[in-house]
Amino acid sequence: MYRHIIAAIDGSNNSDKALHEAIRLAKFSDARLTLVHIASLRDLVVDSLGVYAGDPGYDLALQQGQEALARAQQLARNAGLVNVLSHLEKSWEGGHDLADLLIGYARAQQADLIVLGTHGRSGLAHLFMGSFAQDVLRRSHCPLLIVRSQEDEDISVE
Repeated sequence: MYRHIIAAIDGSNNSDKALHEAIRLAKFSDARLTLVHIASLRDLVVDSLGVYAGDPGYDLALQQGQEALARAQQLARNAGLVNVLSHLEKSWEGGHDLADLLIGYARAQQADLIVLGTHGRSGLAHLFMGSFAQDVLRRSHCPLLIVRSQEDEDISVE
């Protein structure tokens, strides 16, 4: 069974669904659960001439990541898990780099399973927004559990 489960956390409803599944699996297999958030700093670099530690946007991105991790960690502890860790990564490139950072961390930690949520988008939404889950699936060295949400919480079509 699983000894170390990595759950990707971004604070979305889809991430929460994946977190609940990761918690359930960790409890069942008495596994360590590590919550990972990757702060995407690429948009900050594009919007400004440079980003540095102490820049309000940089600090806000890291703060939001820490808050998402703290909330997820509290949910896991409330569910009865005691072996819960959290880790914050920073990505300056976005896109494929996000998947590479998650997979690299999972490999370095010798994780047995990566759990993440997905929107299950298709068509133009998939084309424009890409698929983090698909990137992880293509590059992952260990089993991957993708928890799909039927709702598309981040896109409103009017």
